[in-house]
Amino acid sequence: MPLQLEFGYASETGPRERNEDFGGFVTPDAVQTTTRGVLAVVADGVSGGVHGREAAETAVRNLLADFYATPDTWEIPRAFATVLAAINRWLSGQTASRHEAGGMATTLTALALRGRRYHYAHVGDSRLYRQRGELFEQLTTDHVWETPGMSHVLKRALGLDSHVMPDFGDGELLAGDRFLLVSDGVWEPLGQQALHRLMQLHHAPEFAANALVREAHARGGQDNATALVVRVKEVAAADEAPITDLANLPLPGRLHVGAHLDDFRVEALLHESRATLLYRVRHAGTGQRWVLKTLQPLLAGDAEAAEGLLMEEWLGKRLHSHYFPEVLPLASRNFLYFVQSWHEGVSLQRRLDAGQHFTCVEVASQGIRLMKALGALHRLDILHRDIKPANLHLDTAGKLRVLDLGVAHCPACPARAAGEVPGTPSFLAPELFAGARFGTRADLYAAGVTLYHLLTRKYPYGEVEPFQHPRFGEPVPPSRYRPDIPPWLENILLKACARNPEARFETAEEFLVALERGEAGRLTRPRPTPAVERDPARFWQGVALVALVFNLLLAYLLVAG
Repeated sequence: MPLQLEFGYASETGPRERNEDFGGFVTPDAVQTTTRGVLAVVADGVSGGVHGREAAETAVRNLLADFYATPDTWEIPRAFATVLAAINRWLSGQTASRHEAGGMATTLTALALRGRRYHYAHVGDSRLYRQRGELFEQLTTDHVWETPGMSHVLKRALGLDSHVMPDFGDGELLAGDRFLLVSDGVWEPLGQQALHRLMQLHHAPEFAANALVREAHARGGQDNATALVVRVKEVAAADEAPITDLANLPLPGRLHVGAHLDDFRVEALLHESRATLLYRVRHAGTGQRWVLKTLQPLLAGDAEAAEGLLMEEWLGKRLHSHYFPEVLPLASRNFLYFVQSWHEGVSLQRRLDAGQHFTCVEVASQGIRLMKALGALHRLDILHRDIKPANLHLDTAGKLRVLDLGVAHCPACPARAAGEVPGTPSFLAPELFAGARFGTRADLYAAGVTLYHLLTRKYPYGEVEPFQHPRFGEPVPPSRYRPDIPPWLENILLKACARNPEARFETAEEFLVALERGEAGRLTRPRPTPAVERDPARFWQGVALVALVFNLLLAYLLVAG
């Protein structure tokens, strides 16, 4: 069941000459509701100049529009932070370029509701409240000076400074929850008890918003009064995937060469795994070759596998980079599959298997391309989670592409089963075996192991078999297998494959700069991890054993003496 909400909004000028408050909400289509959620915003332009209303309206309108223009794969707090920073830069720039008193500044409180959670961003002294049953609580904190006599002076607001630091928060949604976004013209004259009483008295959001605004002015409120009430009628199913109902389509079964599937004719089986089948196909209308990916027939009726395939297609459509295959938009289909661009060439693993030996220059060059690809992924908050030579394709023109987003993940993707660690064991970062969450540094670790393997055909900590729980000591320097490797490249690989995530490259861009600068970068070799940090339990067991042996020897000498 999708998320169902009701809204009520009211704003009155009151005794003031003009209304410097502004608010609004957006109820987007079903797809955007799933990926970004429903957004509600209230802003209160800072008085003292002629541009308070302009600042509030600009901030609200731009947030309501630009929030939905951010990548679907971003986390909601990142989307909030990025858009609010841009709005703040514009407002503060306008303040610097104008000479009227007061400039352009505004408070802002925004609420995004998605699936079974809510997220908020807040700066200034507008407020967000939540009513749950008999509990009525303030979720935001006012950004005002606590000095006596300055409790109405804002220390944070949009446009007040060149940098803005909003507060962010989130929580679980329950059916029946009601949220109240208000300017100080409502909460200050009423107080929390009156706010709570009026929210309980009026069940319909529209009636509640109007009652709050009227009562604020009836109690002597001298400011503009704005209230936006949101009622949660129904919450969405847990971990809704941002995909359509295509998961109910039947599987095409195993296809033979020459078979027709919708608009495509099968030319060859390219690859099959335990879960998927890849075919090279030709489009009947254009004659263009594509790669068609579908599930093994044994997975017919497996909803999780079907959802995973469609999530891979969904992620691929959001990647606009030549380092990834292009996903073909399909107007309609009768079976469960997706289609992406085909490029003649083979994977780096196939090249290794065929006996190719990569030079240091070739490995550094492919590493630069790989870092640009991972940078494009990570900027969209997408983790690949299975970087390895088999998933890196080199076409006949020498262009590198990253394949297989089958286990990739982003904040909008549904959560996987607890305890499941995606990826290939020999390329998994050490912390993942200890239960840590997969992060960008784990992708960069896998990239480092990939480059190490291309050079040496070995692994820095040895090969790891499935279901094995390895112990990680110090990585073997690649120069042991390739004496021709320059020290700068060896230091880069050892840093990328460091056992401690904090010792690795933090971002793909940092890794990229190190590869591009090469010998001029002067990257030092990571220090060896002390034994007490590598395996504290074993270290202290060893210390205890040595102490026991020493004490026994001392006791023997005393007795013998």
